Amino acid sequence: MEVLTAKSTYVQVYATLACVVLIILIRMLRDGEATSVLHGIFVAMVSCVIVSIGMEAATWLLNGVPGTGVHRLLFVVNAAYIILEVVPSLLWLCYIVYYITRDPRFLRRLTLPLGIALGYVIILAVSAPANGLLFTVDTLNIYHRGPWFLHPMVVGFTALACATAVLIFNARRVPRRELFPLLGFLVLPVAGATLQALVYGLSSMQEGTVLALLLVYVYLQSWLRGTDYLTGLANRSQLDVVVKHVVANPQPRQPTALLMIDVDHLKSINDTWGHDMGDRAIQQCAAILRKCFHYDDTVARYGGDEFVVVLKLQREDDITAVMQRLAETAKRMATPEGAPFVLTLSVGYALFPSAGIRSASDLYKLADRHMYEAKTSNRLAKDAMSLNP
Repeated sequence: MEVLTAKSTYVQVYATLACVVLIILIRMLRDGEATSVLHGIFVAMVSCVIVSIGMEAATWLLNGVPGTGVHRLLFVVNAAYIILEVVPSLLWLCYIVYYITRDPRFLRRLTLPLGIALGYVIILAVSAPANGLLFTVDTLNIYHRGPWFLHPMVVGFTALACATAVLIFNARRVPRRELFPLLGFLVLPVAGATLQALVYGLSSMQEGTVLALLLVYVYLQSWLRGTDYLTGLANRSQLDVVVKHVVANPQPRQPTALLMIDVDHLKSINDTWGHDMGDRAIQQCAAILRKCFHYDDTVARYGGDEFVVVLKLQREDDITAVMQRLAETAKRMATPEGAPFVLTLSVGYALFPSAGIRSASDLYKLADRHMYEAKTSNRLAKDAMSLNP
């Protein structure tokens, strides 16, 4: 009776967890959130967790049920569960690396080490019927841990630890409001897995993983509403909120600068090398701005090939140093690795408070006019160089 009660309780818990994760997955797919790399990775994580919950529920239902077919099925289900339990941790490392770099090349570099780690777990799980190192199923169809039962957990913990190290090492590049939910993802699965490892028969890792997914999803929803999917920068909606707040709260002693940045010759890049390279140019511009400015500054994609940065200055003269720093950063990062083009930017700015600026629209227009003046000046300078080699 106690065994049946325990099974019933665990199955109810798994059903609840599966419903929570399924709701997350359905909402993400319905809203079209899986169109970017980050959201695609997150969808893959959620999908693995759903299947993993189903596999673990099946192990509890089948555990102790007599029959040769059940005996074989228990090996298959437990092996699948152990493999799927590790995959979300590996995907989380991919998520964090891409979140920080926005560069698919770094994901490709992870393919080999993560493939080896996952392959090791698969070999252990698949070979369990022959060697019993990971787990065994006795003649009564009862599951027992093997001497190497911690190895998959170590693989998962290592991936989570690496992801956390990447986050901490790049903490200055991550806004604080985003940093802590991402760091929190490590705590809940590790706490659940540790408790599960210490208390035989207790299953708590899935609960920790689901809570971690829910935490990141709630953050992801909030982040997505104000984020440009191609660059990971703030989008026009979030930018407008910031600029309207600046105009509504003028601070003469601490002026605000609004920089308008345009990617030069994007149409030529698209026409010559295709729109994939055009996207690379836009992403490289985002990388330049992310490198140049502090996380407290608002860095946004205004639309198309135009970007806006909003930042506080100690005094108006500081804008000269800001423009110089941006020019140096853009020159240093002008050629993306493997790209056939050299990226150049045109930049204009406006300061607030300033005479004639009474609205957010006025601030945008002034910065935009100065940016086009800079673009014209750059074009004339380039033409002059071609005429006078």
